[in-house]
Amino acid sequence: MHDITLIQIIFCSLVILSASFIKGVTGFGFALLAVPFLSLIFPMQIVVPAMSLFNLITSLVVLFKLRERIKAYYFIPMFIASLGGIPLGIYALKYVSSDTLRLLTGIMVVIFSIQMLGKVKLAKHFLSLPIVFAGFISGALTSAISVGGPPLVIAMNRKGYDKNRFRGVFSWFSVFSSFFVTVAYFMKGMIEMESINIAIFCIPILFFGSHLGAKFSNKVDPEKFRKIVIGINIVTGTFIIISSLI
Repeated sequence: MHDITLIQIIFCSLVILSASFIKGVTGFGFALLAVPFLSLIFPMQIVVPAMSLFNLITSLVVLFKLRERIKAYYFIPMFIASLGGIPLGIYALKYVSSDTLRLLTGIMVVIFSIQMLGKVKLAKHFLSLPIVFAGFISGALTSAISVGGPPLVIAMNRKGYDKNRFRGVFSWFSVFSSFFVTVAYFMKGMIEMESINIAIFCIPILFFGSHLGAKFSNKVDPEKFRKIVIGINIVTGTFIIISSLI
């Protein structure tokens, strides 16, 4: 593989396997766990485009398996809003240093993880309106640090979406946003061979880990496991913040 050492391959494989396994069990957490760890051995400018390719492929697979029809009303407004945020994120990824992006990633991971533990109360205003602001934020974060899922998770939880609608809306949005982000990276010449190599090598591991996690999910308490994973995310994010500042 191009410019990637054996140690990096092994570490990357373990991270992708662990993150995909956790997503298979809990339904979330892949990018929240994978990006901070991968940023320890690869520049963010390599990690983020690779994660965009991951997200596009896995979202297409989930969408293909999805049986419930989701009305466009639920995901088109947030996708259109994300188009305003994507250029901002791409600009940050291209011109902001990798260390600064790692610091931002750590901060975002900690903030979102604390919120997902239920420690922050959500406002109840404008619940009847479509999700727009979260789509904009998600577009910017996805293209900048590949951690764009949490704003949507928070917004959809706030609206009380059931599991099927949640998965459907999230999958449709992820397909659209990751496709446009990936195309934008290509047009800007920001997808390097290392990113493609990482994606190609790790996609089979990702599917294996997700499948394994889905089978294991019936044997554990998903809520307890979810809280453990969020705790790990908080520790990881804190470590990333400290290491970036040092």
